[in-house]
Amino acid sequence: MSDKNTHDSDFLPVGRRTLLKSTAALLAGSALTSAPASAHHYDSKIHYEPQVDEDNLMQLSVEGHEVLDDGVKLDLGTHEGYIRLFSDNLVRVAIMEPGEEEYESRGIENGLSEWDTPSFSVDSSPDKIAIETDTVTVEINTELFGVRFLDEEGTVINEDYLDKGSSGYAPSPDRAEESTNPTPQTNATQQTNSTLQESAYRSTSVSDLDADTADTQEDVQTADPTPNEPLPYVYKKADEDEAFYGFGEQPELTLNQRGKKLENWNTDQYGYFYTSDYVYASVPFFVGLKNAGAYGMFFDNPNHTVFHTPQVQDPEGVEETYDTDAGEDYYYFVGDGGQLTYYIAYGPEIGDVLDSYTSLTGTINLPPKWAIGFHQSKWEYSPEELVEIPHRYRQEEIPLDAMHFDIGYMNNYRVFSIQDSHRDALQTLSEELPEVKTVAVNDPGVAVDKEIDVDGDGELEPYDPYLEGTANDYWTKDANGETFKARVWPDVAVWPDFSRSEVRSWWAEQHDVLFDAGFDGIKNDMGEPAVFQKNTRYDWTMPVDNIHGTGNDTMLHEEYHNMYGFDYARASRESYDLYKPDDRPFLLNRNLYAGGQRYAAIWTGDCVSIWPHLQMQIPMMMNMGISGLAFCGHDVGGFVGRPSPELFKRWIELGAFIPFFRNHTDTHRKQDPDLPRNQHPWTFGEEAVDITKKYTELRYKLLPYLYNEFQESSENGKPIFQPLVFQFQDDDEVRGIADQFLFGDDVLVAPVVEEGATERDVYLPDGETWVDFWTNDVYDGGQWMTVDVPIDHLPIYVRKDSIIPMREVQQYTGEKPLTTLQLNTYLDEEASYSFYEDDGATNDFEDGEYNVTNFTITGTGGGVVTFESEMEVENYDDSQLSSYLLRLDRSQAPRKVQAGPTKYEAVDADMVEETANSFAYSDDEDAVLVHIPADEERKVTLFFNGRGNGQSNGHGYGRGTGQQ
Repeated sequence: MSDKNTHDSDFLPVGRRTLLKSTAALLAGSALTSAPASAHHYDSKIHYEPQVDEDNLMQLSVEGHEVLDDGVKLDLGTHEGYIRLFSDNLVRVAIMEPGEEEYESRGIENGLSEWDTPSFSVDSSPDKIAIETDTVTVEINTELFGVRFLDEEGTVINEDYLDKGSSGYAPSPDRAEESTNPTPQTNATQQTNSTLQESAYRSTSVSDLDADTADTQEDVQTADPTPNEPLPYVYKKADEDEAFYGFGEQPELTLNQRGKKLENWNTDQYGYFYTSDYVYASVPFFVGLKNAGAYGMFFDNPNHTVFHTPQVQDPEGVEETYDTDAGEDYYYFVGDGGQLTYYIAYGPEIGDVLDSYTSLTGTINLPPKWAIGFHQSKWEYSPEELVEIPHRYRQEEIPLDAMHFDIGYMNNYRVFSIQDSHRDALQTLSEELPEVKTVAVNDPGVAVDKEIDVDGDGELEPYDPYLEGTANDYWTKDANGETFKARVWPDVAVWPDFSRSEVRSWWAEQHDVLFDAGFDGIKNDMGEPAVFQKNTRYDWTMPVDNIHGTGNDTMLHEEYHNMYGFDYARASRESYDLYKPDDRPFLLNRNLYAGGQRYAAIWTGDCVSIWPHLQMQIPMMMNMGISGLAFCGHDVGGFVGRPSPELFKRWIELGAFIPFFRNHTDTHRKQDPDLPRNQHPWTFGEEAVDITKKYTELRYKLLPYLYNEFQESSENGKPIFQPLVFQFQDDDEVRGIADQFLFGDDVLVAPVVEEGATERDVYLPDGETWVDFWTNDVYDGGQWMTVDVPIDHLPIYVRKDSIIPMREVQQYTGEKPLTTLQLNTYLDEEASYSFYEDDGATNDFEDGEYNVTNFTITGTGGGVVTFESEMEVENYDDSQLSSYLLRLDRSQAPRKVQAGPTKYEAVDADMVEETANSFAYSDDEDAVLVHIPADEERKVTLFFNGRGNGQSNGHGYGRGTGQQ
């Protein structure tokens, strides 16, 4: 598509309590205007949507039960049921045919055998079986099988909806005949997108191959291989005000997903929109929030799954996105085959739910610090640009940590090869800016080619990835058991069968080509898996009757499809164990399944450089965080097209606060000639450079805080990019806010997502007091404010009684050792913080080589503030941290500061950092600064005349300027 930003004026103001009044109106005149409500990826619906006939549901009943060591086995007549207790608040429910094994997908890191069964009791009566733990009770209805979960006070957490029958398996319509019928193109948008995708992805050259290698399945029309397979489904009751969050990566404009149909079928959705039914990743998990608290539901089924959340009476925003088939008082989910297995986790806090869910599926790994710095990327940088651009960032003094080498570095799209020109660029960059890390894109499609110039020396050599994979029979098979061949970047390619452990290990071994050349990170692209073929039913991916695995482990692609990118990430992760065992991996995947967070970061794919996509990325990422995908990001500035200068500035302000921060864009060859070649800050003028520098520098100042948020997430699974409801679930006002977020636990960010905005509404959650980050003005929570937002201003607020650790600006992580830790303290009564420190690069922290320092800062009504620090863990010997710079939000200097008998020296504000045991009041910062040696073991006391609580201590009614 061509984006000249001609439709920008059609945008409506962002409402106070809803992100958009009508996004449909915003798109008038754009190529996306006529997009239908169903998925329309280029020219077809892609995959059959599993559906259930509500008039033909199962009527299972409990005919008997057996108490097990970890739960109860149920005799359901034609089926068996199992209720397994993983913990006091995590339960698995499974229904299967007699003798079938209970299913645990690859997404499960810690299966049943890894948990200590909680104490429980079982009571039974003719109509009910009750399993009671210390936290929850599971009641099983016997006459018509159903499950109800109650908290320790007897309040219903979640229960089956039995008005239509029991949970179980629905007969699948015979789809064989339907699946061979071409799906007609329904509108101009589909035709435009199909043409765009064809031109975007066509390989530009054809190898001279043997005759049999040219036989691809480009025009195959595949019948459904399992037309009569029963479909697992579950129906659940819903409260009138119950909210729904998570569901992984969903292209929605709303945070609360009530009223939506949400599908999981990994798809290469170039230029997706809110009308797309699914995009790149599948996480069939959600959090339900009701008055009784929060619960989580994980439908562990990697088949195509669909969730229909309850209807809403008065939908806000884009009406066509409210497309559920459920009723107002129930919801349901269904899978296109597989076993009926789901997990329910009780909170009552959302954080408790995520702790249980990620204890089951895994948390993110603590990344290297450079990975959470700023990344620059583009499809089709020239070799010269790959060297020139990081130099320009250094010239502009905009911090930068990584450059990405997109697919053009390969020799004619042959994976695990490097063109000579790009090898030279990599070497030059390494010599001139050795601190800049490099990330190589990789793809799973292996060219059918016997000889190529692997190392760029002009000599043909055996192409080992293809030859070895063929010799070992490592490729995915078609329905006839022959190697599946199709077009992707190479004209003829084959795909590794990552379902097999030996194939994953072999794939890992191939990475020596990349690591030996000097690459530091790997970006795994195209793992949906994307296949460039116009199969009318299985558009742009493999036919679902392809075959994976061997022997008893054989499965159809229909079952494995959503797991392909997950195992692709596993294989790449293994390469670090082989070649970089001491380095923390940085892997970036476009496609994952639940649990994939433990292998790779993820980004939201090919978003578009238009305002609705900026708006959409915020709820998308917040819901991804609620789904365990804490290390997530998106293409800042948009990938498809080019942003207007204003859009770029607003997007870069937001981008500085997302977990994975990368400016990435599409090739210039697909743009209108009038649009810029690249998407750099200087592309859009001096003001854009200044804004990028301001907010990128702020991110780098905040890296101690951000790195600690990553460390906590690696322990408990909490999101880093948090919806307000994650911290304030009892505040009804935040349940639907989709255009604000928490950056970690204590920093609230309200980005500007409306074209031409000079002010915006901001909500400060109830139950807390908030401080304007820029002005130190104080505001009560539980109120909406209208704040000014000039083009260079991003509203940021900090929770009172919090400590935000910061440091001096660096041009890249690791440029300077951390010697002084600035403790920005927003004190009311007491603030505390546990600061984690390690080397930020190696895996030594796994062996306990880290420090943890606990800070406590307390204020009294008599004008006395005390500072205490205690080293909880001291195993990181290479720490160079020598002092703390306490920055306290007080509007007057203390009379004196002392630690025991040691009196601190009053100095000028610009001398505090250089002078140990000193203090000052800074007019510029409107704060008190105190330089405290890191080895100070005594309590440091600040004596003020009165309370001295900051500037106006106002309540924020009316308009705040919000300017720095």
